[in-house]
Amino acid sequence: VEAAAASEPGAPVPQGCVGAGTGAVTGVVKGGVGSASTVLGSGITVAALVVANAAGSTVDPETGVLYGELFGGRVEYPGAEVHAAAQRRLAETAARSTPPPLNTTLAVVATDADLSKAQAQKLAGTAHDGIARAVRPVHLLNDGDTVFALATGDRALDAANPLALNEILAAGADMVTRAIVRAVRAAETVDGPGGAWPSYGELYAGR
Repeated sequence: VEAAAASEPGAPVPQGCVGAGTGAVTGVVKGGVGSASTVLGSGITVAALVVANAAGSTVDPETGVLYGELFGGRVEYPGAEVHAAAQRRLAETAARSTPPPLNTTLAVVATDADLSKAQAQKLAGTAHDGIARAVRPVHLLNDGDTVFALATGDRALDAANPLALNEILAAGADMVTRAIVRAVRAAETVDGPGGAWPSYGELYAGR
């Protein structure tokens, strides 16, 4: 909070192994903090800040691609040799690393739209779909996944369109997915008393 208050508006948000992301993991791969934002055609901004820390995995074990990237357009799949080497590395580290018994993926979805309390609650609820796109399995009993929604009220919704909220709801989920991808990609390998948690960047270098 102090770092955020001291930074200038629009300043880059630190990502990866920072803040709450320092001890975050996703499955057997290092997790972290990630952020993403978009400006809709209406001029409304929707953004997300996520701490990716899940019992489930963010990586497809069959291909090595991040689940969340399957929803972002063209997907670049790792080569077979790179994926095989990554799986060997994960098997080695899994032998001396015990996954945490409890996990919590935390997210904040913020917009400059003028939302009512009920609309903000709806935004927080649908944003959970963004976690479900990026993590499998998701929302398990040992996950405490929570999404908060914030609205500054600077931009009014189109009063002539009763479904104007829909584009904000869709964007909120999309930004959560993208933020999780960025969190995992920005994370760095950790090897210490708490175990060995390789980063996606180390496992699939150059991708």
